[in-house]
Amino acid sequence: MAASSESKEFESWQKALAENKLEPLQMTTLQEIVDAGQAESLEEAAKLLDWQERAIDSDEHMYGF
Repeated sequence: MAASSESKEFESWQKALAENKLEPLQMTTLQEIVDAGQAESLEEAAKLLDWQERAIDSDEHMYGF
């Protein structure tokens, strides 16, 4: 999945994808999610990574706030 440093380079995977701002390695990350069957499209993969950033990786989740 996305490394912490990757997701901090831009505000949102979805927005970066829509604006064609992703680097080749980041596009590969999205494609791997699709290939693994975790998403049906690159857009859905970007949405999943955004959700993970907010829900799973956030400080609030970590500390229960």
